[in-house]
Amino acid sequence: MKPGTRFLLALRNFWKKHWKAIIIVIVVWITLIIINAYLRNRPEETTTTNTYFPDLPVIDYGGTVPKSKQDEVNNTIDSFFNYCNKKEYQNAYNLLTEDCKQYIYRNSIEEFMQYVDSIYTSTKIYNLQNYSNVDDVYIYDINILDDIMSTGTTGGYQEYKEKIALIEINGEMKISNQGYIGKVTFNNITGEDGNIKIRVLNKNMSYAREEYEVEITNKTDGYVLIGNGNIANEVTLNLGDQSRPALGIINNNMLLAPGETTTYYLLFDKYYDDGKTPTEINFNLIRLYGNNQETAIEGLSTNANTTYSMNIHLN
Repeated sequence: MKPGTRFLLALRNFWKKHWKAIIIVIVVWITLIIINAYLRNRPEETTTTNTYFPDLPVIDYGGTVPKSKQDEVNNTIDSFFNYCNKKEYQNAYNLLTEDCKQYIYRNSIEEFMQYVDSIYTSTKIYNLQNYSNVDDVYIYDINILDDIMSTGTTGGYQEYKEKIALIEINGEMKISNQGYIGKVTFNNITGEDGNIKIRVLNKNMSYAREEYEVEITNKTDGYVLIGNGNIANEVTLNLGDQSRPALGIINNNMLLAPGETTTYYLLFDKYYDDGKTPTEINFNLIRLYGNNQETAIEGLSTNANTTYSMNIHLN
C-alpha cells in the first residue's frame, strides 16, 4: 500500500474516533476569535458621576446663593419642612413672610393649616434644588415625597412639588411658598385726564405672574368701559421688547357707572427671573358711552362716543 493511501486511511480513522472533540475545539476557537475581535473594537467605556448641588441654580441669571447665606437658607427650609411634617403649625407659620401670610393665606393660620394637612398626609421627606436667584431672593424647587422607609408604604406614592422663595427680612431669613414671591407698593403712580383717574396701588409677584391692584375712578356723568374681554389686548403690560395681555378680563368686566370708583386686579404672565422690567400698564381701548347703559354693557367700540388709550408709567 502506498504511503499516501496509508495516511488517508489513518486520517479517516482518526476523524471517526474523534470527530466530536474536533468540532468542539473548532467552535471554541471561532468563539474566542469573535470575542477577541469585539474586545479590540468596542468603544471605550466612560465613567459618569451623578452629582447633586442643591445650591447651584438651574437658571444662572442671578448667580449662585452666596456661601455666607447657604447654611441659613438651608436651615430655614429644613426647619419649615420639619415643623410642617410634625404639624407644628404656628412654628411653621412664623417662618413665612408677612406678604405671603396676607396674599396666600389671607392672614389666617387656619388656611395655612389646611395647606399643611393637604400635603403632609403622612411622614414625608424632601429634596431641594436652587432654581434662580434675583435681587437677594433665593428661589428653590422643593419636592416633598412619601417616606417609604419610615412608613412602609407599598401602595400609591405621593409627590408634591412647588417653588419657594427665601428672603432676608430685618436680618432674619423668611419663606414665601406656593410660588409666591412678594409685594411691591407704589407711591403716586397715577394717570388722569378729564374722564378717568387710574391709580396703580401695588403688585403681588408670583414666580410666573404679576398681579397689579389698580383703582379706577369714572369722572364723567356717563359710562366708561376699560375692558370686557371681547377685544384682544384691551389692557397690556409693557416689558420693553414685548407686551403681555391682562388675563381673565372677560370674567372681570371693567365697566364703571357715572362717578364710580372701583378696584381691579390685573393679572399678567411674567416670570420673576426672566430679566425683563415692566415699564408701563397700557389701557389701550378706553370707551366712553355717555348715559346709555345698554350700549355700554354691550361694549362695542363702534358704538362708543369716544375711544382712546392711556399709558401708566411704572418707573
